[in-house]
Amino acid sequence: MLHKLFATCMAAAAITGGAAAVAAAAVSITPTAAPAIQPVVFGAPLPANPVADIPSTDQLNSVLYGLADPNVPFSSKSYLVEGGLGRLESRTADALMRKAVANGQVPLNFSIADIVPTGPGAASANVTATGPGMPATTQAITFVDQNGWKLSRSSASTLLTMFNA
Repeated sequence: MLHKLFATCMAAAAITGGAAAVAAAAVSITPTAAPAIQPVVFGAPLPANPVADIPSTDQLNSVLYGLADPNVPFSSKSYLVEGGLGRLESRTADALMRKAVANGQVPLNFSIADIVPTGPGAASANVTATGPGMPATTQAITFVDQNGWKLSRSSASTLLTMFNA
């Protein structure tokens, strides 16, 4: 029993002494300055201001004129709209296009200005649409890059309302 008590006391003393030694050593350590790190570039320098990916006027015109073609059903134009078009959306758009044809509002002409990036894979442009029997209408339209530039879903809805009047 005495051996157990003695061993326990010695262990406690060793732990306490070790902790004191560590504390004393920590006080005597002087911090050194962190080494300076210099970036190293192998090959080409980094661009100072990377250019955002924005579509060309031709790319946007291709989307708009593709959607405005009254001879092609919207079920075949689904690839031009973000997320595609469902059956009901295509039928609704076809009905609006037939109405626009009957009212003499097509063919449409588009003028695109002020193309600016609005985020990764997105751009906005001021688009003016004109057509016979229809006053010039300018709207900010958003396009998204989904394996090619497409009209954003919200902008597609906005454009269709032009024919709903």
